[in-house]
Parts: sequence; structure tokens; C-alpha cells
Amino acid sequence: MLIDDFFKANSLPLEGKTLVVATSGGPDSMALLDMANEAKAQYHFKLIAAHFNHQLRVDSNCEDTAIGNYCQTKQIEVVTGKWSKQLQPQKGIEAAARQVRYQFLTEVMKNKAGDYLLTAHHSDDLLENILLKFIRSGNPSEMNSLQPVSKMNDQILLRPLLTVEKAELLTYVEKRQIPFVIDQTNNEDDALRNRIRHKIVPLLKAENPEIKRSAWRFSEQMNLMTSLITGDFEQIEQPSEYLGFFYRLKKENLASLTEKQKVLYWQKFIWKTWHVRVNDNLGNFELLSYQDYFYLIEKPLPDIEQKQQVELGQKFKFGSREFVITDKLNVNGNLIAKLSIPEGARIYAGPTESGAKLNLKNGRHVKSKKKFAQSGIPNVLRPYCLAILADSEVVFIEDTYSSQKKVANKRHFYLYGNI
Repeated sequence: MLIDDFFKANSLPLEGKTLVVATSGGPDSMALLDMANEAKAQYHFKLIAAHFNHQLRVDSNCEDTAIGNYCQTKQIEVVTGKWSKQLQPQKGIEAAARQVRYQFLTEVMKNKAGDYLLTAHHSDDLLENILLKFIRSGNPSEMNSLQPVSKMNDQILLRPLLTVEKAELLTYVEKRQIPFVIDQTNNEDDALRNRIRHKIVPLLKAENPEIKRSAWRFSEQMNLMTSLITGDFEQIEQPSEYLGFFYRLKKENLASLTEKQKVLYWQKFIWKTWHVRVNDNLGNFELLSYQDYFYLIEKPLPDIEQKQQVELGQKFKFGSREFVITDKLNVNGNLIAKLSIPEGARIYAGPTESGAKLNLKNGRHVKSKKKFAQSGIPNVLRPYCLAILADSEVVFIEDTYSSQKKVANKRHFYLYGNI
């Protein structure tokens, strides 16, 4: 049994696990789903079919029907999602579709406590991917992106069919009378992948009928080399999430790397974190070097929050994070700061206004931009640092400033995050 052999060959436990199969309704994924279902009785694992309808083709609802009918017959749980047409971009729709599909699969894995996510990439896909990435970038890590065992957003991603040809899978579903839908757009030559499949691959097969075995050997060797590099990188300190949207790393952690190695380090981190392949300019990401830190920023930047009044003991949001200000200690969450607020003052939370003056212990004041610079926070990220105000006076700025001004009739409060 192919699924059985794959798990054994990769030393992956199967008994009692939860398998999520990415199911498009095509012959490849339906074959994989059926193979997994055949193995379920012996290994007693939970099987879930995850189907995402991109709503890009007129026959996309036929896929819903084929999957639904098969899973109802086999008593397999199905989780479905749809891509709203209002959210579909005018340009770059293929990349956007892939991204939103991965997000859906990630959510299914989390919500269903999945152990393994399985996709039906086969040997034809492997060869086409190598050629496609060679034409577009020549980046070895991109050419080697289809691996039997890998990770996506910290979840285990498996491709058990990489040694199986498309024709074998089609024969499998036809013999077993498994319903499937053929994507007719695969017959068109508008996309580069299709042109490779229809025009280049047949020429290569004519020269070497075993070309797909060569692709597999290439992939294995590249995986060996990149795993050695990745192992070295994983010994290096990893960037930490910063201000809810960004990532930060001390420059000293990469001091031993060459400039090319640094680029590769960030490419691998972006892949591990967002499951996005980027070239040497990092695509939609910007790497900012400021004082002692590297900052990784995904574009476009998120909207800047407006100042809001905060009620004592009530949660409030700033950006993607939740906070609370309370007069009690030992609240669930991370204690960020102790605040001294004048009695009766109204409390506000928001970004620091440009040119804001901050009071010092000696009675003088300093501009906020100086404190930000001293803390190594670049200008573009400063509006995303949480500031707390007592009426109009700034008493705290995240990672930057905490007022030491002597205040008569003051009260002590505590700021907690990660609520």
C-alpha cells in the first residue's frame, strides 16, 4: 500500500493520527484521498478532506459535488471553504489563490488538530516545478520546493505521490470508479506551467524516457544540500515577533555570515513563517537595518491606529494585539509596565504623536524621536509602538520610555499584554 510505505520510509507514526488531505476534486487528489481511506482501517487514524473552492471557473461547483458524494459514501469528514469574488485581485490572481488556499489549509489543520497535511503533487509536478523555477529564477531552493516531507507554518506537510506519475493516478481512479473533475484550463497554454507541460516536457521525455527519475534524484540531492544549510541556520538565533506585525533580530547574530548567506537566511525565514518563496530582493518584504537590529517588514504596512480612551480593567486592541490596564497584579498575560497616573486623569492608548515631548526625572523634557533612536526603533515602526497617555501627557511608550516624573496624588496601574 503506497501510503503505508511512504509513512514507513519516512519514519512517520500513523496510528491514531489526524490526516488532512488537500482535495481539489481532480484525479490526483481524489486518488490520494482514496489511498488514505484504504489505509485508515488498518491504522485507525482520523481522515479529513479539506476542499477550497476558488470560484475561478464555471465548473468549480462540480468539484464540490464530486468530493461531497465520494466522502458521503465513504463516511469521510469534509471541511470546505470559498474565496469570495469580492476579495479576488485583478492582477497576480494565481499567487493570491495559492496564498489564500494555504491560509485555509492552515486553519483547517489548527481547528481540527491535524497531525499531517497531505497534498497530491506527483512526479510530473516535480519535473514541471524544477523547470518552471529554473526558467523564472534559477534559485535552487525554489527549484527544490516540492519535498516529500516539509513544513508549512510549523505544520507537517507531506507529499506521498512524488514518485508516482500522473498517468498512474488517472488509471487508479478510473479503475476504482472514483468521481473526479478535470480542470479544463490545464489544456490551455496561457500559463507558463502549461506550456512547459505540453511543449518542453515531451521533448525531454523523447531524449530520456526516465527524465522523471532524474528529476527525483536532483530533488533528493538538492534536499540533502539545503538541509545541511538549513541545519546551520537553525543554530543561529531566530528573529522574534515585534509589535505584532514585524520581526526583529540583533545584527550580531548574523555577523559571521556573508551578504549572500544573510539573504538566504532571510529567504528561508520568510518561507518558514509565511510559506512564501522570494528572490534576492525579498519580494513584498523589506529588510531594514537600523542601529543594532535587522527589522523584517511585510508590505503593505498595516493601518496606524487612532488614539482611544481606555477604561480601567477593560481590554483594548492596538494593532493586532490586546492589552488591559488594571490596578490589580497577577492578571493573566504579560506584565509590560507599571504606570503612575495622576488621580482623576483620563487614560488614552494609541501611537505617539510626531514631535511629542517626554518628561524626564530632572524636570526637563526630551523629544520622543530621540528616545526612539536611543532604543533602536526606526522611524517607520514608531507609530506601531503602543503609547499610554494620562490626559495629554505621555507616560509610557512601548520599548522606549516610562515616565519617572514625580506626581502628586498618583495612582499605580499595571499594563498587561497578550491577554
